[in-house]
Amino acid sequence: MPPRICSIVLAAHGSTATDHSNAPLHEMAAAILNRQREGSADWPDLWIEKITPAFLQGEPQMTQVLESLPEGDVVVIPVMTSNGYYLRKLPDKFARNRNVDKFQLHLSPVFGMHASIADEMKSLVANHLSNLNLKPEETTAVVIGHGTRRNKTSGESTYRLTKTLADQFPRLNCLTGFLDQDPTAEQIASEIKTPNTIILPFLISRGPHTTEDVPLAFHLPTGPDLPFPCIRRSDSGIQIYEKPLAMYSQAVDICVALAREALDANQPVKLISKGELSL
Repeated sequence: MPPRICSIVLAAHGSTATDHSNAPLHEMAAAILNRQREGSADWPDLWIEKITPAFLQGEPQMTQVLESLPEGDVVVIPVMTSNGYYLRKLPDKFARNRNVDKFQLHLSPVFGMHASIADEMKSLVANHLSNLNLKPEETTAVVIGHGTRRNKTSGESTYRLTKTLADQFPRLNCLTGFLDQDPTAEQIASEIKTPNTIILPFLISRGPHTTEDVPLAFHLPTGPDLPFPCIRRSDSGIQIYEKPLAMYSQAVDICVALAREALDANQPVKLISKGELSL
């Protein structure tokens, strides 16, 4: 049976704050194509003709990205963390592309809600506890999501992730904070009583949220060149600040799995009228 042919769009919020804020999404797209070109891809049932990120803030923009793709099936993967406010912006943005009716658009589930994200986050915590000899009862894991006061459900995926960690590590102190809703990252940072902290950004890329806002809340170094993980030792304990989701080792496999799922569902997004798509 011949492989299914499609293009993939990694749809993300993005940022124009620095030249490399959106770099992890471009790197993710390149990594997927490179694995396919090298023959090491383990998806013989799928042939990715082209893959590109597209952003609400950054280039290429969602309103123009289809112009660079061959006509046919296009899987749109929301590289976001929840079924929240920004996900609902995607239909209008893609409908503004010229000749959108020449494409079969398939919308996948949200990247950040894939089960492998939780698995990798649990693995990161376990490795830090083991490698740094941290006692769980003396360590707090903090999951920091974006959240928004404009959508009541946007923080639910962040809370679920924190609960997953708490279930996996019952002696670990697990907390949740946000950048744009309560409790804020600053509030949570002030409540930590343990000597050790593992900070897990439930955020996509290495834009200003992950290189400025979150580390600032926890009194860590900031800046576009901030390394991940960032580990700071002091007389009182250890702080570990982990990488954003687009830099996870399983990011490529998650995207391919989501593309397969969207194509298997065989429910193309339907164009209702110019400027409106039905999801």
